[in-house]
Amino acid sequence: MRHRITAAALVALAFGAAPLSAQDVDVQGAWVLQSMTDTAGTETESQPGLFVFTGTHYSMMYVPGSEPRAEVSSDTPLTDAEKVVAYNSFIANTGRYEVDGDQLTFRAFVAKFPPYMAAWPDNAGTVTVHLAGDILHWTFQNGFMFTLRRVEGEPPPWSE
Repeated sequence: MRHRITAAALVALAFGAAPLSAQDVDVQGAWVLQSMTDTAGTETESQPGLFVFTGTHYSMMYVPGSEPRAEVSSDTPLTDAEKVVAYNSFIANTGRYEVDGDQLTFRAFVAKFPPYMAAWPDNAGTVTVHLAGDILHWTFQNGFMFTLRRVEGEPPPWSE
């Protein structure tokens, strides 16, 4: 009996990734954060955010909320208070991810927040994902939602 192996399966095997099943949501690519919806259903336009997914790894950086990051002085070394404002005004982590159907689970190997990073590999976070064309919705367990737009090959929207 002959077995057929697709090119995608060969690439996945060669690089250690599990091939996606027909039901798995394909999150590979570059995505910008378009909006966030809170648990009450209020949608707000988001500040810059970039999410990049390869076959097995991800990297994400984003500014939470709808307010721009606070400005700090660039002419002198930052004060301790300015460092706190700068640190608290963005989220960053990177590591490995897995998709099982509509469940996206990520584990941060490197993170801005040291306790999150220190918990590797037991720091898994899971969101439910729904893909509609180039729009990806992430729904967190508490009902908060991100709406991301695929931007593979496009300039970031905030540079226009």
